[in-house]
Order: sequence, then C-alpha cells, then structure tokens
Amino acid sequence: MTAIGGFLPLEIAAAGAPFHAGAVALTSGRACWHVILRTARPSRVLVPFYVCDAVLQPLTATATPFEFYAITEEFLPASEAQPAAGELMLVVNYFGVLTRLIEARVAADSGRIVVDDTQAFFRRGRFDAWSFNSVRKFFGVPDGGFLYRAAAAVDALPPSDLAHCEHLLTRLSRDDERAWDQFKQHEARIGIEPRAMSVVSTRLLGATDLDQARLRRQANFETLHRRLGPLNGIRLSLDDVAEDGPMCYPFLPAADVDRTALGHLGVFVPTLWPEIPDRSAPGFDWERHLARRLLALPIDHRYGPGDMEHVCQALHQVLQ
Repeated sequence: MTAIGGFLPLEIAAAGAPFHAGAVALTSGRACWHVILRTARPSRVLVPFYVCDAVLQPLTATATPFEFYAITEEFLPASEAQPAAGELMLVVNYFGVLTRLIEARVAADSGRIVVDDTQAFFRRGRFDAWSFNSVRKFFGVPDGGFLYRAAAAVDALPPSDLAHCEHLLTRLSRDDERAWDQFKQHEARIGIEPRAMSVVSTRLLGATDLDQARLRRQANFETLHRRLGPLNGIRLSLDDVAEDGPMCYPFLPAADVDRTALGHLGVFVPTLWPEIPDRSAPGFDWERHLARRLLALPIDHRYGPGDMEHVCQALHQVLQ
C-alpha cells in the first residue's frame, strides 16, 4: 500500500507511452547482453575488437567462448567473420550511423546476429532478433536499457537499486568537477546482473521530449558535417544518417589531436575506447588506430548551433 501523507517527492511527470514499446526495460545495455547470453547459450560469440571492455564482462561471467573479429573501414564486419550454427555475432551500430546497413544484415541472418544499439537509442529493434540499447548514453537518467526479443524470466526481475541521481543533480547545479567524480562512482556500481529499469529512470524518460531530442541531434550532426565533412577521413558515408539521431559525430582527422587541448577550449571528447591498445591480441591495426585518433564529437540535445560553431572553431584551432 502506498503511504498517504509525509513529505513531497521529486516532481517527475508520469510516464507516457514508451518509445520502445514492447521491449524489456532493464537496468543497462550490459544487463541486456547478459540476458541474451544466458538465454541463447551460444557455443561461441564473435565480437568486434573495436568495442569496450563492458561488452566482454557478460561473456566472462557466463563462461561463453568468444573470438574477436576485424571491422572494415566502413565499420562493418570483415567478410571472413561469419557465425556458424549455434554461434552468435555481435554487430555494433557504431555512433548510431549504421542503422540501414545493420537492418539489412539482420534481415539476412536474424537468428545469429545480436545488434549492440548502445550508440543508437532511436533505432527500434525487431522482436524476432536480438538487440539492446542504453538509455544513459543519451539521457540524464541513472540507469536503463531496452532489450528486443523475448527472453525467459525477465518479467520477474527485481527492480534496479541504481536509481542514484547525485551526479545528475550536482551537474545540474553546475559543480562539474564534483559531478564527474560522482558519475565515475555511479558507473562503477553498474554491474551486469539483470534487473528491471528503476522507477526513477522510467519516469524521467517518460517526461523527456524524445522527438525533440532526436531532432536536435539531427540538426547538430548536420551542422558539424557541413563544416567538418571535407576534413573527415572516415570512409563511411555520413550524408544521410542524421535523421537516425546518432550518438555523436565521428570525426577522423589526418593526425592525432590533443584531447587535453580541446578540453582547455571547453570541448570534451571521450576516447572510444582507451583499453583497446592494451589488449594482447595481435593485429587489429585499424581498430587500434581508431581508438587513438577518432573523435566522437558531442551533438546531444543540450546544444544548439552556437555550440556546434564553438566545437568547429576549437577543433580548427587545435588542428592548426
């Protein structure tokens, strides 16, 4: 029974119709991936070398054999990477700009492909194929990820205990340094055990104008591409992908860029992913090159044309 009386809670509007209606709302992308592995029990999984260590954690936890595969300069699996019967292949929708190519791959072999949409929140998956996304990479919520395709026992999962919003509230109060420390502590608490998405994240997401967020990402992506496209060494066409609401604008400069210098100019760009160069597997020179040089430029719904202009000016200044 809900208690009557007492102090008032944080004011969050009731959730409307979910964007990912019918998908299973879990606590994180890696929790979704864990459910897939526990349900499918593949004999082996093919995983791109260009991926974060968080993807490997559920594989280790479930003792699932895996093998790295190479990607092409178009960020798709190299032709020799093919899952056999009883195996799965994880395909990453890098930067959220591969949706059309990914969907064609899934349509050709939906039973063996798992789509990692953690960089492509606005792609709706298919209910006859495995895919999962991450809410935290796109919106200010403490947890959340959506899993497509039915899985056993997920409806009975207990709710997440990760509904801590200290880092979000501190960032809102503009204490960025303290918020960053709190954010890292929060991220360290997020494990791989499947739990239902917290009520806090569900309500926060339901109160967010998702369509407006996607349109703002689209506009910001297009602004950067107009300015930076001629300088972008990426081999993947970026002309018709902005409407998919990408996570970032992937920029591959002709030389390594000093990220610290960009930070001093007020533009903070993450490294995707710093652990890659330290992996002991031989080869994968292209992936190691990407991890060192590629810049995932921010385009999210907090920003507008003036912010994108500042990103371009800062980048041009550092590139000189």
